[in-house]
Amino acid sequence: MAFPRLLLAVGAGIVVAALIWWWTTFGDVIRYGYLSWAEAGRCLVHNSDICGLAKALCLGSHPRTVIAYWTSAFWLGVGVLSLSLLAPPLRQKAR
Repeated sequence: MAFPRLLLAVGAGIVVAALIWWWTTFGDVIRYGYLSWAEAGRCLVHNSDICGLAKALCLGSHPRTVIAYWTSAFWLGVGVLSLSLLAPPLRQKAR
């Protein structure tokens, strides 16, 4: 597998895992109306006081099953995806 494709697969996997982790953390607070989709969506990419409050509410309802979402996970995935676009493809040797 070429290096850029490997980076693409790893980056996409990290982004998908971050989205699942975000939903696990913020899904209940959206469902119960504590945060709107837009407010919770901002918590996907940026940590703020409102996001901290929502995490506290989430961890209050199931503290042992969830580790609070970490916004850097999403940005790590985006960074790896970006590297996959910038990485030069490995050339195959002529036969």
